[in-house]
Amino acid sequence: MVIKVSQAPGPNDILKRTLKHLPKRAVSLLARIFNVILRTHHFPKTWKHARVIYILKPGKDPALPSSYRPISLLDTIGKLFEKILLARILHVVNECGLLRDEQFGFRPRHSTSLQLARLVERITRNFGEIRFTGANFLDVAKAFDTVWIDGLLYKLTLLNFPSYVVHTISSYLRDRTFRASFQTTTSFRRGMRAGIAQGGLISPVLFSLYVTYMTPPSHHVELTLYADDTVIIATFRKSTLLVSYLESYLNDLQRWLSEWRISINVCKSTAIIFARAGRRVIQPRLVTLFGEPIEWVDTTRYLGVTLDTRLAWSPHIDQVRKRTARRMGMLGPLLNRKSGLSIRNGVLLYKQLIRPLMDCACPAWSPLPARISGGYRCYNPSVFASLLVPLGYVSNRHIHENLGVPLFADHIRALTKSFDSKLADVGKPLVRQLGRYLSLPRVSPVT
Repeated sequence: MVIKVSQAPGPNDILKRTLKHLPKRAVSLLARIFNVILRTHHFPKTWKHARVIYILKPGKDPALPSSYRPISLLDTIGKLFEKILLARILHVVNECGLLRDEQFGFRPRHSTSLQLARLVERITRNFGEIRFTGANFLDVAKAFDTVWIDGLLYKLTLLNFPSYVVHTISSYLRDRTFRASFQTTTSFRRGMRAGIAQGGLISPVLFSLYVTYMTPPSHHVELTLYADDTVIIATFRKSTLLVSYLESYLNDLQRWLSEWRISINVCKSTAIIFARAGRRVIQPRLVTLFGEPIEWVDTTRYLGVTLDTRLAWSPHIDQVRKRTARRMGMLGPLLNRKSGLSIRNGVLLYKQLIRPLMDCACPAWSPLPARISGGYRCYNPSVFASLLVPLGYVSNRHIHENLGVPLFADHIRALTKSFDSKLADVGKPLVRQLGRYLSLPRVSPVT
């Protein structure tokens, strides 16, 4: 069982690295406790308490409470038991295929890049077929905090989960408490009347199971789901009818959301129409959800990537370059020839803190024109030039070869090739429909 020792301890202040060095007698005792929990279906109350700390979101006003992201720290030993419970939940989920095909979140061999690749391919394919693509990006309000516990347990029973698993989950979810800490102040202990535990290992898959019976897509409508990130996609040759399809599905979805007590931040949700360059889009009428209009926008952010109506990727490049520039500014005292930092450590900082900002979700956009990745190339020379003393003219490729760092374009190709090679292992019909999957070389069976 893998334990991430770098994570912060919970209310009991037991470090995770401590669990790695427990004597055999203590491990045996924990095993006995865990077995008793599974037999009695009773999750200890002392493990149900959480310490909530708040972290300021980047670029937000520190005077506003909404600018802070709450982080829930749970009991260390309780999370260790969650790993055992999670394995049993996933066994039932995978054996019975309980999660809907459109849900890519918290599943093995799935990733945000894979879901983005599916969405981008659908849009670009519609470009080639001279079709419009309309999409509603819905923001689920406090997804984990508002889950209806009785409704969740009812769904688990309908999905034929073993009774001991359902009862153990029920004990895990009920009568939870928390204290909120900010700077030097700590609140009184409060109870949680709804929702699943933030930071819990089983919480993501429980939420996915809770929404697995979401209203099925109708004609010309598809769904793209990644945990609580929900996108409704409609395709048609006329933009006016496109809006009608979206509106019809939203009306059906609204009834399901009300029935299962799921709230949507309509003011944070967006709608966008993707159309190839040169195609005129008539200003569409507003679509509404719960009587509130969803704003039509030219750009929107999904799974860490900025999408625009023409899928030109220029807004995404601008956003990434700004973030990269800020990151390089923060690392400026280290990434310069006078800092005394070794070249090896400078390259390590580049690989760990700078390059991941630029190659994020690259399998989704790398098959598109080379100008996209070209927008980032200026950062590689600037990083390495600040580390190396220039001795006359040395080509960029030569510098990369000496440092053992591939050129950014080569790095992107390698990541994309690795991504494509793993598609066949996913075994999902929606993935097998990808054009890049159909273009993969097939290996003849050995006879």
